[in-house]
Amino acid sequence: MAKIKPLKQSQFLSHLTDRELALFSRIVVEAEYAAGMGLVAENMKSDRFFLVEQGRVVVRAEGKNILEELILEGGDTFGEWALIGPTHLTAVSARVLENARVLVVEREDFLRFSEEEPATALKVTRGLLEILWRPIQEAGEILKGCVGV
Repeated sequence: MAKIKPLKQSQFLSHLTDRELALFSRIVVEAEYAAGMGLVAENMKSDRFFLVEQGRVVVRAEGKNILEELILEGGDTFGEWALIGPTHLTAVSARVLENARVLVVEREDFLRFSEEEPATALKVTRGLLEILWRPIQEAGEILKGCVGV
C-alpha cells in the first residue's frame, strides 16, 4: 500500500508495528488537491485529521488583530484535535498552496477504529498527543524564562 510508507515515516506513528500500521491505514484516505483548493474553513465542524504527504498547505489562524500562517509540507500534520478532542468548530482555515497529496482520517472512522482495534488506537492517540504537547511545552519554557521561574 502506497499510503503505509508516509504513515511509517510520520513521527507520531513511527512507534507502530507494521501490522498496526496496516490496520490503521484501512481508515486513511489518500487525496489529491490542486493549488488554491480549500481543505478547511474557519468555523466548520472539525472532523478530519490531515497528514501532508507532498506539496504545500497553508494553515491560517486569525485572532484579534493577529493573523498567523503556518506552511506545512511533507510529513506535517494538522487537525489532531478532530480525532481526539471533543466535537468543535475549527478556529483555522487551510488552503493548498502547491498541488498536494494528503492523507486524511475522518473522526467517525477513527472512533469506529478505536472500538475495533483499541490497543492500536491508543498508540495512535498517544502519538497525536505528543504532537499537541510539544508547542504547549515550548510555550511553558518560554514563560518560565520570562518570569524567572
